[in-house]
Amino acid sequence: MDDNDISQHPDLRDPDWQRRAVREARGDLRRQRRRGRIGKRIAWAAGSLVVVAGAVFGLVQWGRSTSAHYDGSAPPPAEIRPTAPSVLPDIAQVDLTRPFAGTPAETWGESVDALTVPPTGPVGRISAAQVQNAVDQVKKAIHAARLDRHTIEARDGSAYLNLLAPNARPASAGNIADRSSDAVMSQVSFAAEGFKLLPANPRISGTITAAPGTDSGRLTLHASFVVGYAFDPDGYTPIMSPGYIDVFMRHEVDFEMIAGSNYPKADRGLWVTRTNSIVHSMACGPAKKGYLAPAYSELGSDGGPVQNEAALFDVTQPMPEVSNPCD
Repeated sequence: MDDNDISQHPDLRDPDWQRRAVREARGDLRRQRRRGRIGKRIAWAAGSLVVVAGAVFGLVQWGRSTSAHYDGSAPPPAEIRPTAPSVLPDIAQVDLTRPFAGTPAETWGESVDALTVPPTGPVGRISAAQVQNAVDQVKKAIHAARLDRHTIEARDGSAYLNLLAPNARPASAGNIADRSSDAVMSQVSFAAEGFKLLPANPRISGTITAAPGTDSGRLTLHASFVVGYAFDPDGYTPIMSPGYIDVFMRHEVDFEMIAGSNYPKADRGLWVTRTNSIVHSMACGPAKKGYLAPAYSELGSDGGPVQNEAALFDVTQPMPEVSNPCD
């Protein structure tokens, strides 16, 4: 028997158990639909950094999916790309070797190369080479902060901090070091103590755009992206849906690249000027301290959902609203 195929478990083939399990799961999930985010806005005068970090716990708008799975570092060509569901499924079989199957993330890429980037060319008075360098730095920062397994599982933000301009690091480092709030989530993705990812890499989808800054030495960039993390259930059963183990983060991040000899050396480089984030389908307890943990670890808790789950997974739509903080 395939250890990952829960459909072969004797309990799951018993009709009475199936009916009882579905009733109990839907009861838990109705409570989770009321789960909200925790939010915090933190402003720094230096760098004009404004951060919103949120957490939404719940598995909402469920509907069984039959979409195909794509396993690759970048999305397949549009003509062969399967249609992924727009929200998380309801009650669905989960294959731990393909934990994103049947979710919006099943067609996303596994690296920042999956992000759509600006066409090659100058932006205002910024040369094409400078634009390309800035985009590359943003991609490296996103990878280090949100996709790098060492960052996530070892809870180590050093790779991310080292990509920022020297004078940009103290504010970000302060948030990462803060264990009294969820501020760390505005900078990096850390797994909660005792939780680890499955071998499947995180998935990502989104865009990076560039625009002229306030002068010839500045370039502003905006990244809109969503990331999925598949957590190891560590023997927990039954896994009734991908939403039990898959955690998703939607981010809107503004960057600024500063270059040129008219700026102090410590100011030159990449700055994060604003972030807005929502975390979905996860445990609220760890989220209050800025850590990611799968929803199965808090089944049965109360709260409230995002108001438009499909928008959370679609970066062409505005960031959705959430309701009822996780108290």
